[in-house]
Order: sequence, then C-alpha cells, then structure tokens
Amino acid sequence: MKTNIERNATGEYMDSNHIIFWSDSHQENKIGIYMMGGCDLPSVFSCVPLIKPILKGTCCIIKEGQIEKSRSDILLQNLKKSPQNLLAPVLDKFYLPDNFFENQLFKPDFCVSHGSGIEEFPKQVVILSIAADVARVVYQHREHGFLIDPSGWWNNQRMDLMLRDLSSANWFRKYFVSLGRMTLETFIENLTQLIKEIRQVTNVHILVFNTLTIEPGNIIHNYQFVKRPESLRRREFNLALIELSRKLNFWIVDVDKVLKQSRTKNMIDFVHFPVELYQPIGQEVFKILEELEIFNAPSQLLVPPQKHQTQTLLESLQAQLDQKNQELEAQQLETLQAKAEIGQYRESLQQVQIQTQIQIEQLQTQLQQTQAQLQQTQGELQQSQSQLHTSQTELVQSQSDLQQTQEQLEQIQAQLQQTQGELQQSQSQLHTSQTESVQLKSYLQQTQGVEGVMSYYRSCIASNPDPTLSPSTRSYTR
Repeated sequence: MKTNIERNATGEYMDSNHIIFWSDSHQENKIGIYMMGGCDLPSVFSCVPLIKPILKGTCCIIKEGQIEKSRSDILLQNLKKSPQNLLAPVLDKFYLPDNFFENQLFKPDFCVSHGSGIEEFPKQVVILSIAADVARVVYQHREHGFLIDPSGWWNNQRMDLMLRDLSSANWFRKYFVSLGRMTLETFIENLTQLIKEIRQVTNVHILVFNTLTIEPGNIIHNYQFVKRPESLRRREFNLALIELSRKLNFWIVDVDKVLKQSRTKNMIDFVHFPVELYQPIGQEVFKILEELEIFNAPSQLLVPPQKHQTQTLLESLQAQLDQKNQELEAQQLETLQAKAEIGQYRESLQQVQIQTQIQIEQLQTQLQQTQAQLQQTQGELQQSQSQLHTSQTELVQSQSDLQQTQEQLEQIQAQLQQTQGELQQSQSQLHTSQTESVQLKSYLQQTQGVEGVMSYYRSCIASNPDPTLSPSTRSYTR
C-alpha cells in the first residue's frame, strides 16, 4: 500500500508508537523495524539520528505492545486465536480495547499512519526483549487455559476506577490461577519456537535485548543457601540467550554490557532506564543494523560505475573471505575443543574399561564360588534323594509289616473272641455244676450225712481228676 502523502526530499513523521523518516533518494526502498516488548525497547528510537545520514530509502521504526503483552508464552498464545466470547469478560473487567490480544508479530509486514494516510512496510528487522520472561508473572484461566498478565492493566488504570469496582479483583481471583515466573527450561523452549515461527513468515533479522544482571543494594555474599537469587536468575537467562543465539543465528543487543559501561547509579530499576542511557543502547543497536547493511538501497535501484561495481564485488568477496576465515577459525577452535573432549573421553573410557575389568574379575570369582556351591548342593541333593529312596523302601516294608501285623491281630482277636466264648460256656457249665454240687451236697447231707457226701466226692475225683476244682471242693476230698 502506497501512501498518499507527498514527501519532501527528506523528513520525518512521528506518532505515539512509531516514527517514519526518509532520505532524498530511493524513497521507494522501504525498511521496517518492528519492536515487540516492554519498557527497555523505546531506547531503539534514539538511533534515528545515526541512521539518517546513511539511509537510502524510507524507514519506519515501530514499537507495539507493553511489558504485560511481551512474555514469550503470551506471544506464542496469539498463534492460536482464542474465541472473542472467552476474552470479552477480561476486556470488560479491565477496560481494555477490543484488539488488546492481537499483534502483528507473526505477520510479514505492518501498517502505520502517516499523517492523513496509511503506509505499509515490510519487516526487515524484528527486535524482542527477554525482560518479561525474566521478571513477569502470568495467570492462566482455570477453565479455558489462556494466559494473561494483569498487573500492567491495574497499574495503568486510574485508581478511582479500580476502587469503584472491586468485583473485578474478586472475579479475577475466582477464574485465574498464577503460574509464577518462567523457568529457564521453558524460556529456552519458548524463545526457540518464537524465533522459528517468526522466520516461517518472513526471513527477517532478529535482535534480542538481554537484561541487566547486577542487583543494586544486594548485600548477599554467600549464595550457598540462597534459592534462585535475582542476580543469578538474570545471569542464567543471559547465558541461555547466548547459546540460543549461536544455535538459531540471531543478534543479541548486550544491554547488560552497555549499562554497566555507562554506569547504572541513576537506574530506576532493572528495565526502566533514565533517558540519558537510551543513547548508548541506541548506538549498540545501530552498530548491528549498520553491519546488516539494511539501510543501503537494493542493488537493482543503483547504477554505479563499472569500477565501483568491481570495488563493491571485491569488498563483498573480501567480506565473504573474512567470514570464511572466521568460520574456519571457529571450526578449528571447535576441532581443538573436540580433540580435548575426545582425550577426556578416552581417559574416561580407559577408567571405565579398568573398572569394567575389575568388575568382570569379581563376577568371575563370584561365578566360580557359585558353581562350587551349586556342585555341593547337587551332591547333597543326590544324597538326599538316595536317603529319600531308602526311606520310601523302608516305608513300603513298614506298611507291609503293618498290614501283616494287622492281619495277625485280627486272627488273635478272632481266637480271643472264640476263647472268650468257650470260657463263658465253661463258666456257665461250671456254674451249673457248682449249683448241682451244692444241691447234691445239701441233699446228701440231709439223706446220708457227711459220709454220704465224702463218698460222693471220692467217686467224682477218681472218675475225673480236674485241677480246676475249687478249694472248697478239695477240702472235702481230704
């Protein structure tokens, strides 16, 4: 989209969140520098005076969003658009505009006002900051899962509005839960995805602000028992940012270094800098942008002399050669580091081999002992089996003897029963004989007297000398 504003040879137009400025030539060469973040990014506007002398075209620098919209997880949330009916209560309770949850970060271009018209710029540079990931706390909707950072809204509202409707705070407490500050692992994952998503839309140069690592007024001198002190947290995030920069090929605006070199005694806090510190940060950004050569006109728009073309080609080749040399040096350094690591791995491998050999010998000794114990156990088992066989044989013999004994016992019991029967019969006969003898004795005494009885017994003894006669009977025989 072209602007309907007639431009002068050079000039600028400034609005609340962007500035447009142009050179006297190649104004059709448009350069868009897009910033998404919080309170540390406005320092980029201070590099405009440095850009103007080398600009060949029309440049727009725009900053979108505040600190409460710039945490990486909230930015990634915009990739999947939440239904408006879910966001409507949030917009209403905190007096927010309808487009509050929207941004142009994942679009290849952006539109800005230019006086009475609208102008479109392609994104060539995207500038982000890690300050929100380091410091901000987000809240998640308990049911729908979307994220918000409410503190910025409350701080930006008039106090009389907030106190007049305390139901907003109660409503927020009911439907949202705090996720706390971002972990280092989540930061690495989110920033990696964020940069990849931006580059899927357009092949832009990406710059990322790191954060100040000092902690003014901190008197801690022993970190042994301190869990996640602020200065340590910021240093860890900055180091992680360096590793991601090497991996994902983006630029770091070293705010930490610039502020320390410029002195920080007038700092308000970690991310709110006094105006006099904007300029050194802007100079650092300008150095990167100048190295990227984004302010030069495209080659198809220039018609330099042949000699200048050759010189430019030579300079380009020399730059490529220097870059290759740097890459070669980096590769050599990596090779040396790899060799050192290989040496360490070899030493570790030797130690592991020695330990493994010792463990193998110990295991072999244990195996031999186990085999000996196994053989002994097998011998004892065989002996036990032999004893068991003998015991089984004896048990069979005992069972046979027991059965034979039971049969003999049954025979004896049968004989005993027969003998008892005969004895009972004999006792019955004896009782009968005794009864008859008594009756006979009484009869003889009555009829024949004592002589008759004696004569009767003598006759009986002579005919049947039975030793089982009772003593009383024997007395009569005497």
